[in-house]
Amino acid sequence: MTLQGRRTVDFGPWGRAVALFAAIVVTGCANAGPTGSETAAATAPEPASSGLGAYLAGRVAETEQDYDSAADYMMRALADDPQNPALLESALKLLIGAGRVAEARDVAGRLVEIDPRSVGAQIVLALGDLDQGRYDEAERRLADVPAQGLNSFVVPTIRAWIASAKGEPDRALATLGPVGGQQGFEAVYQLNVGLINDVAGRPQPAEEAFAKALASAETPPFRLVQIAGGFYERTGRTDKAREVYQRFSEANQGSALIEPILERAAVGQSPEAVVADASDGVAESLFNLASALYQERLLEPALLYTRLALDLRPDLAVAQILLGDLLDADERHSEAAAAYRAVASDSPFYWAARLRAAESLAKQQRTDEAIGELDQLSEERPDRADALIQQGNLLRGEERFPEAVDAYDRALQRIGKPDRRHWTLLYFRGVALQRSDEWTRAEQDFLKALELQPDEPHVLNYLAYSWVEMGQNYDRALDMLAKAVALKPEDGFIVDSLGWVFYRLGRYDEAVTELERAIELRPQDPVINDHLGDAYWKVGRHHEARYQWQRALSFEPEADQVQPIQVKLERGLSGSPSGG
Repeated sequence: MTLQGRRTVDFGPWGRAVALFAAIVVTGCANAGPTGSETAAATAPEPASSGLGAYLAGRVAETEQDYDSAADYMMRALADDPQNPALLESALKLLIGAGRVAEARDVAGRLVEIDPRSVGAQIVLALGDLDQGRYDEAERRLADVPAQGLNSFVVPTIRAWIASAKGEPDRALATLGPVGGQQGFEAVYQLNVGLINDVAGRPQPAEEAFAKALASAETPPFRLVQIAGGFYERTGRTDKAREVYQRFSEANQGSALIEPILERAAVGQSPEAVVADASDGVAESLFNLASALYQERLLEPALLYTRLALDLRPDLAVAQILLGDLLDADERHSEAAAAYRAVASDSPFYWAARLRAAESLAKQQRTDEAIGELDQLSEERPDRADALIQQGNLLRGEERFPEAVDAYDRALQRIGKPDRRHWTLLYFRGVALQRSDEWTRAEQDFLKALELQPDEPHVLNYLAYSWVEMGQNYDRALDMLAKAVALKPEDGFIVDSLGWVFYRLGRYDEAVTELERAIELRPQDPVINDHLGDAYWKVGRHHEARYQWQRALSFEPEADQVQPIQVKLERGLSGSPSGG
C-alpha cells in the first residue's frame, strides 16, 4: 500500500521527440560481431583466452551492461582478428559505453581505414577533430554521412557548430535548418539557434530564438530556463530573467535547482555563458539528445551520447547527472554514485546530485551510509526538508517505521504549514505511524492528506482498509473504497480492499465478485488469495476456498500470516475440522 514511482528531474526540453525516430546507436551497428559461427559457438563457448572465447565473454558482459569488461574482452578478440570490421564496430560502441572515448577514437581510426562508410566511426573522429580545432577535417568526415535516424539530428547539429566555430553563423543556421523541420525537435532547434547567435554576438535573433524555445514547452524544464534566463541577465534583461526563473519556481515548488540562481540574480551577479565555443555547443546538443532518449527509456544510445557529450565537456553537470541516472537504471549503483559525486559544489545541480548519490548508496544495501549522508545534508541545509523526506522514505522501505516517523516529523517541522503538494509526505508519515502502532496520529495524517488532495485513491484506500481491519466506520469506508476503485479500476489492491469491506459487512456474494476481479489484476498476491478463500468459504465453495488458501501460502505471505492460513486449511472458518 505505497505509492509507486521514481524521482526524476527533467533537464531536457525535448519531451518525446525521439519517439519519432529509430533508436540507432552511435556506432551504427548495435549487434556487430563475428558472423556465421556465432550461433554454434554460443552453444559451446571456448575459454576467454581465445579470440572467439573473448568475443563470447564480451557479449555476455554487454548483456549485463558491464561495458568496461565487455570492451576489454572485445579488444582481446581484436588482437586475434585485428581487421574484422564487425569486431571493430562492437569495440567502438563498448569503449564509448565504458567512457573510454580516447581508446574508441583509436578503434574508429582503424575502422575507417577498412570501411570509410562506418557512420559511427566517422562521427566519433569528427567530434575529436572538432574538439582539437581541426574544423575542416571534422567537416570533411561528415560530408558524406547519411542523415538517417538520429543522425538526422546529430550530423546537421555538429556541422552547424563547426560553421559557427569558423565564424560563419549564417551558414551554421542554414546547416541546422533541417533539424527545425523535424516534428518534435522545435525546442532543441530553437535552443541551438539561440546559442549560435549568442556565440556570434547577435543578441536580437538569439533572444527571439530563446523566446520560441520557451514558448514551445508548456512547462519549460530547468536546463532551458537556466540557459535562456542566463542570456537575459547577461544582456541586461534582468526583469525578464527573473520572470522566467519565478515561473519555473512556481511550477516546481520545492525544487533545489532554481534556488542558487535566484540567490545569484538577487545580488545582481551575472552568470557566465553556458556555451562558449563549438565544443560546448555540440556537448549541449548531445546531452539534449541523450536526455530525450532517456525519457523514452532507450538507455543504450542515451548512454553513448552522454559519454560523448562528457568527453567534449567533462564538467557538464547536467550530463554527469544523466550519466548517473543511466548507470542507476542499469543497476550499476556504485558507478552511478561516482557520477553524481563528480558534480561540482558550485553547480545548481549539486544538491540534487548528492540526494541521488545517497539513493544509490541505499540501492547497494548500504543503508546506514545513505542515512548518514542524508543526515549530513539535512544539517548543511536546515532550511530544506527534502533530505529528511528521502531519509524517511528509505527508512519506511526498510520497515524501520519509528525511525521513519522521526525523519518525517523533522521534515514537517521545517515545512511549517503543509500545503497541497505535501499530501504525499502526510500519507507516507501516516503509513509509518500506522505500522508503528500510533493509529490516532496516523488517522489524522490520512485525513489531512485527503483535505489537501481530496479523492486521492491511495489515501482513500489505505485509510478505509485500516478502518475495516479495525472494525470501524464500515459505511464510510465502503463509500471511500467505491470512489477509489472508480478512480483506479485497474489497481488490484484497491479492488481487494473493496471486496474485503463487503466481506466484513457480511455481503459475501459481492465480496466474491470484487475479490475475483482483484485476483485477475494481482494473481500472485498472498493477501488477496487469502481474502478470496475466506469469501469462497462463506458462500459455501469450500474446495475452492482451500485452493485459494493453498495458493496464498505458495506466494510467500508475511510470517505472521502463515499460521492462520494453515489453520484455515485444516479447519476452515468453522473453528472445527471439516472436510468441506
